[in-house]
Amino acid sequence: MDPITDLPLDIALQCLIRVPFNQLHRFRSVCKAWKAEIELPELLRLRKSTNEAQSLVVLSQAHVNPTGNWKYLHIPVYRLVVFEPETGCWSEIPPLPEFSNGLPFFCQIATVGSNLVVMGGYDPESWVCLESVFLFDFLSSTWRRGADMPGGPRSFFGCASDGDRTVFIAGGHDLDKNALKSAWTYNVATDSWSKLPDMAKERDECKVLFHLGKFHVMSGYPTDKQGGFYQSVEIFDMSAREWTESNDMFSHTIKSPKLCVEGTNGKMYTRHTNDVLVLEDDKWQFFARLPVDMASTPYLLAFNGHLMLLGASKYGETNGAYTMDLNDRVWTKAHVPMEYTGHVQFGCCLTI
Repeated sequence: MDPITDLPLDIALQCLIRVPFNQLHRFRSVCKAWKAEIELPELLRLRKSTNEAQSLVVLSQAHVNPTGNWKYLHIPVYRLVVFEPETGCWSEIPPLPEFSNGLPFFCQIATVGSNLVVMGGYDPESWVCLESVFLFDFLSSTWRRGADMPGGPRSFFGCASDGDRTVFIAGGHDLDKNALKSAWTYNVATDSWSKLPDMAKERDECKVLFHLGKFHVMSGYPTDKQGGFYQSVEIFDMSAREWTESNDMFSHTIKSPKLCVEGTNGKMYTRHTNDVLVLEDDKWQFFARLPVDMASTPYLLAFNGHLMLLGASKYGETNGAYTMDLNDRVWTKAHVPMEYTGHVQFGCCLTI
């Protein structure tokens, strides 16, 4: 009798829900029955309900040269990095199959279920604008190619996920630098794209956020006013399949909605000068002061009841990191090994 594969299912499940995320692919290879169990959505739900799930922060981050400064690399080379808040461990995800020499510049990343989705960007060698989609499955620790982004090449578009099955892209610009109004959704399970109605405005370099069950496309600018960012947001209701526009959320208080994130408590947070603000009753209110060594524009993320900041005391210096429990509002400095102190372009979070 094999002591592993012949375990009763209920005992096997108790083992599987306690397996670290980076070992699941090994347990998946034990036998067909365990592979099937690991791939079922019920396992992730069970890991969450028993508090055995792991929160992961995924970053597109520049390599650091031996001096500890990413700024002085001739051309920064980006890779995908994982931070585990509960253990403080840092690690790298294997490179994209077609980009072993570096992640595409300005590619967008989002998470859906147990998948990391990487979209678009520029080829780091040829600078060709890409339409490619790659998916990394944390359960199998493997990459696969997805259906290309439709509608022609676009860059600097907004990208966000509902965390369940859908990735949403909007805006950006085409190869002729024309800002775009178009928006699409990508279903990870079916590897298929669906076109949405166009937005009311062209929105290049917009920020997309899934908030309170709706996709929010924030700021951006039109073709004829490059850099003239809107102080408005367009909101797409998936059930009604229609857009509404609001000028209230970012009025005069928030000048950079691109720094907004939704916490796992459903509230929206942003960085404003030296503070973090929270949106309460349609008004931005003080939530916490930034750490003093985060003077250079930090990157703001949210995971499992916490906020995370990555930034530096000034541009070009090595990045540090802090986390904050949303209940006690106290920043805790995270240990960041030197090789993970590079510049961060984008980040996202998931729970495994």
